[in-house]
Amino acid sequence: MGRKGFSLIEMMFVFVLAGVIMAIGFPRLRNSLEKQNVRSSKALLATLAATARGTAVQRGSSATLYMTVDSIWETACGVNPPAVSVQIGTKKLVGDEFGVTLAPSAASVVYDPRGIATVFASTSIRITSAHYTDSVVINPVGKVIQQ
Repeated sequence: MGRKGFSLIEMMFVFVLAGVIMAIGFPRLRNSLEKQNVRSSKALLATLAATARGTAVQRGSSATLYMTVDSIWETACGVNPPAVSVQIGTKKLVGDEFGVTLAPSAASVVYDPRGIATVFASTSIRITSAHYTDSVVINPVGKVIQQ
């Protein structure tokens, strides 16, 4: 037999084997990516909360962390007169970036010039993807305690 190449049986065996490997691997990969997206959005939320606290202390004025179903942003009193509320950084679209939805227990957390939350109640934010859910809690003082 001097022919070159693969027979149809050999090709079908390779395709079936590749299909089985993909059927096992893709769901695990998808779940891992979803978990990582939820973790990344938790880290982003904690970072923005710390930034809002730091901005309030640094500027000596109140700063606010806003949360909606798909985005997070922060505002603070401007440094140049007139002292109006300005956005700090950019609005983070976590829904588009990470494919998650947020369910905050309060729409915003306001920090006073000392970096302490003005409403002495815990704020919990549930972060949900298609198959994975986690949460972040901001304590009554305004610090992220569960991450």
